[in-house]
This record gives sequence, C-alpha cells and structure tokens, in this order.
Amino acid sequence: MNQTVRNDHQLERQAERQKDHAVILLHGLCGSSLELGTIPKALKKANCTVVEMQIPNYSASLTDPGVTPNWMDWCAMVESKVVKLKEEHKTVSLCGLSMGATLALAVASFSKEILSVVLLSPVLRYDGWSIPWYHRMMNVPYRLGYRNWTYKESDPYGIKNFEMRRRVAAALKKDGVAAVGAAAIPARHLWAAQKLMAYVRQSLSQVRASTLVIHSIDDETAAPRNAEMILANINSEVRKVIWLGDCYHIITVDNEREIVTNETAQFIRRNIEMHSNDISLKYLLHNSPLKDRR
Repeated sequence: MNQTVRNDHQLERQAERQKDHAVILLHGLCGSSLELGTIPKALKKANCTVVEMQIPNYSASLTDPGVTPNWMDWCAMVESKVVKLKEEHKTVSLCGLSMGATLALAVASFSKEILSVVLLSPVLRYDGWSIPWYHRMMNVPYRLGYRNWTYKESDPYGIKNFEMRRRVAAALKKDGVAAVGAAAIPARHLWAAQKLMAYVRQSLSQVRASTLVIHSIDDETAAPRNAEMILANINSEVRKVIWLGDCYHIITVDNEREIVTNETAQFIRRNIEMHSNDISLKYLLHNSPLKDRR
C-alpha cells in the first residue's frame, strides 16, 4: 500500500513538473499549425503548455504579399513569447518544422531562456533534390526590383505518401493552404527567409540548448547536409539526430509521422526531467551542506 501511494505521489510530481513547462511550436514559412500534425496533441497529453505561434508576415493567415518582412521581427516576436512564458513556467522549449526549425535556431542563438529545441527538417539552404538548378538565380530579379512574383508549391509537396499527397493537392487547390503550408510563397518572404538562413549559418556556435534534429535522408527541399552542419557546429551538451528513410520534407504528416511525434515528445519530456532533477540537486546542496567531519 505504501509503495502504491509512493508511486502515485511520484507520478503526480512528474505531471506537476511538466505542467510547468511550455513548448512553442513554429510551422514553416507561410504555413499553418496544420503542418505540426499530432505533435501538439502529444505534448498536451504530456501536460505541457503548448503555444502554436501565429506570426505576422510569416504565417499563411497573416501574410501580405505586398509587404517585405524582416526576419528579425519574426525572431523578436518568438523571443517576446519566450520571455512572457518564463514568467509563468519554469522552462520553455522550441519545436519547429522546416523554416520554423531555422527560426527556432535563430532564437536559441541569442536567448538563454530555452531549455531545448526540436528541429524537424531544418533548412539552412534550399538544396534538396527537387530544387531547380536556377533557384539561386531567383535573387537576381528580386535585386533588380521585380518582387511581385511567387514560388508555387508543386508535386511532391514535401510528402512521399501518395494518398496524403493527393489530399494535399486537393486542399491547396480548394483553400490555398494545407498540411504542407500555402500554395505559393511570395518573393519578399523568400528573401527574408534567405536572410534568416544566412544569420543562422553564422550563429550556430551560439546555440547551447539541448537539441534534437529529425531529418529525412531523402528530403527534397533541404539535403541531409543541413542537419549535419547544425550538429557539427552547435555547442549543445545534449544533441541527438534521427534519420528517417521513408518520407520527404514534411515529416510530421508523412509515412514516419508517428516516429516524429513520439521522439519529439520523448525528447522534451526527458529534458524536463533532467532540468527538474538538476534543480532538486542544487536545492539539496544549497540547503543541506555537508558537515565538516575533521
């Protein structure tokens, strides 16, 4: 009976600690929270406070094609949310997909308030196998002042699963947005994303939060070297990579989505426990100093 009570008490304390933890979710460029699949549900089930960010001139519903966004404004909004959450929670983590992962890295590079970051298909360069050879030349017309064009999403839409790809194509045609993001990305937003990626490439060494990278070896948008560069240059004591072999870029809704969801939730839970145990140890040492036995 005493053992049962003790176990119940431990479970209550674990749940209490996780309620003190917040996770900010960041979708891809000109996308929506649909992209994160079942991750929000899994984190809520783990008693985490889940915040699905909607950012002006980054999120699909708040995008104005005629406005040139500043990537630093995106970072500032996420950092502001981190600061606010820290007022009510013990720890805050970031979880981002695609450009959302890149945005998470940018914030983690200058914010010391981040416990952990989960990077799903991070993008430091658009260099996957489906990116056309002339993609790098798209900056030329932009620099010359031709900026009222868009980059349209096309097959395979970042998804290997044929049935899911069919549904996405239908949703994009009907609503202009689906689980893979918007049907088209304005040139001005791509320009801002290029600036963001350039900053992150130069700032990886400043990232010290525990880091999980999940990336497909067959990613058509961002080649595996993107994940390899991150792992090789961040200064995180805890870093982990999971390679997927049966999906494309939008790993949260593709064939291995369950692995992605489970690994994400598990990584964040473990960091919560490590953080809580570390605090408990520090509290114990501070309040119960060892006696001098000489």
